[in-house]
Amino acid sequence: MLLRAFVALLVLTNTAVFAQGFRVSTHIYDLQQKDERGRPPILSSSLSLFHNGRVYDYVDAADEVIIFDPVEKRFTILNSARELSTTLNFEEMRHLLETRVPRVEQYIEDLVRQKQPGNEKIVTSLRFQMNPEFQESFDSVSGRLTMTSPSWTYRVETREWTEREQVERYLAYADWTAKLNHLVHPGSLFPEPRIVLNESLKKLEGRIPVSVELDLRPNESLHLKAEHRFAQNLDDADHARIARWEQMLNSRQLKTLPFRNYQEIVLASRR
Repeated sequence: MLLRAFVALLVLTNTAVFAQGFRVSTHIYDLQQKDERGRPPILSSSLSLFHNGRVYDYVDAADEVIIFDPVEKRFTILNSARELSTTLNFEEMRHLLETRVPRVEQYIEDLVRQKQPGNEKIVTSLRFQMNPEFQESFDSVSGRLTMTSPSWTYRVETREWTEREQVERYLAYADWTAKLNHLVHPGSLFPEPRIVLNESLKKLEGRIPVSVELDLRPNESLHLKAEHRFAQNLDDADHARIARWEQMLNSRQLKTLPFRNYQEIVLASRR
């Protein structure tokens, strides 16, 4: 639900930049838990392929490919197992996020008025997510960026990356992915805190986040870590995956649904 909130990129229309593909593989760990070996379990793994201006983000557990197309200004979600797809354009996303604001504000007012135990913690979290403010520090020697608030902390390990255009594309994609994740998965975290983090990463100019730790303790029992592995080029297997997904999109068997219909079907199947 929160996972794609960790994956990222930026939109450039320069065809020379688009021609240079790269990949990012990601593992999400639950730092609140330990497996039989005493290690935090992997919650999810994903593969993001950046190719010809698009991003193909595949999460095996969900059996979905999310295709980000900045030229067409839209996301396409492809579920090959169910032979279903849906499209969500940027303008529709902006509208959904804007109409969320008065609903959240009304919900906060209701919680304050009820004065029930636990409501204050929820109100504080919602207000912060809508208008996040962090204390920021960066250690240039270790490459660690820290973003702190009373109840919300990001710890990011970064390193230099020679292809700055790739860093920019990656971080801009992170903005859009945070928005999409919130819309696709009801109850997930708001995108605003992650977008603020991305703005701080952009200021570092040419540094990639190799790990992003999200710590909401002590107010909430959520402590996640995303580890990213970058590669500057795509291999033959990556190109084969992209070709297969594009072929699926053009299949006559594929049924395209409105976003809300698609969401209802997929969420119902995961209960």
